[in-house]
Amino acid sequence: MDLYDIYTHTIDDEDRCNECDEKRVMQCCNKCGEGICLHTSCCQTFPHRNNDIYIICNQCITSIETKLRPTSVDMCDLRLLKKKISKRLEANMKKLQEPEQETELEGENDS
Repeated sequence: MDLYDIYTHTIDDEDRCNECDEKRVMQCCNKCGEGICLHTSCCQTFPHRNNDIYIICNQCITSIETKLRPTSVDMCDLRLLKKKISKRLEANMKKLQEPEQETELEGENDS
């Protein structure tokens, strides 16, 4: 079998969905790259930037779910974290405004 026969053989065969192995491939999984038929039992789709669709096959969903672990969030800790973030933002804003004020003062002193 030469390369031409292999090439024509792959073109004649339709690619089948990696999940159900019944329907024709419409898109590829954005995580693993396997062909998916876009049926709801084979993949999940999510809106993505620039009106694009992010597609994840069930095998990738399963592997992602095994890596997730439940966490509990203490509301007191969350409030403290929010205060810390806001204080840091205020300090950074002050630092950014100080050079502007200095350049304004230098401009007035030069006149």
